[in-house]
Amino acid sequence: MDLLKLNAFPSVAANATSSMTTDQVRGYSVHGIVLERGGTTFPHTDIDSVRVRLNGKDIVNLLTGAQLHAMTDYEGQPNVTNYDFLFFGDPSARTIRGQHLGDIDCSIYDYPMTIEVDIGAATAPTLNAYALVGVPKLQMGIGYSKVEAAIIRALPRTVIQPAAAVTRNAYGISIGSSPGARIRRVWFFNSNLTSVDLQKQSLIKWQDVSAALNSAVEQQFVRTPQSGLYVLDRVMDGNQGESETTVSPSGQQWNIQVALTTSAADTITAWADIFTTLGGL
Repeated sequence: MDLLKLNAFPSVAANATSSMTTDQVRGYSVHGIVLERGGTTFPHTDIDSVRVRLNGKDIVNLLTGAQLHAMTDYEGQPNVTNYDFLFFGDPSARTIRGQHLGDIDCSIYDYPMTIEVDIGAATAPTLNAYALVGVPKLQMGIGYSKVEAAIIRALPRTVIQPAAAVTRNAYGISIGSSPGARIRRVWFFNSNLTSVDLQKQSLIKWQDVSAALNSAVEQQFVRTPQSGLYVLDRVMDGNQGESETTVSPSGQQWNIQVALTTSAADTITAWADIFTTLGGL
């Protein structure tokens, strides 16, 4: 795997948006993006949002630095001062095929990539971006089909706002514009979420699982639960093949329901962590 330093951000300043577009990843498979923060004072909590776009489509949108760190901390990746890691592949996957399945193959999606970072109240911030890249997936020699090579990991966002305490209320979760995505995880950033249900057709997959029980189970798979974050994790054991399908083998879309229980009103920001294609976003 190679580590490329990407184009410089033309402008980096507090309380402003730093945006950079690069052709440097074209022809590569992008495993992840590394943001390097510097300056007088620029903690990850001063990243108000991160966006990654390809051909005008958001692969990641409005993810804060604190949320990104909570995700990587949950996955058991080291928290390194001054660095933020946004992986499309999964370093904790059980197989090499699983590890690179979500990589963005920019030999298939041959477009410039845009990275935008909204910076908050940092002091004299500096910012650099790097890409962890490898050869196109079909050249990796690990058995990807053309369909698998086109798969990417994306994080579409949904905001859920129960006005009071609710009990097993169903809510829609965005998984892109086209059917066919597979759900790895759903990340619920919350203040008052107490349990989650998942039902697929008539099959109960996750039944009224409390935050405490969810945390206990995840820790058995060497995950690190985070305060204010409930993870509905379909791949907690690192097996990417267990990501939840959303269409049947015949191509019919499954009826998938996510129901939430809260102890009070809440604003829940959810990211569906999915395997999809660029056209499916």
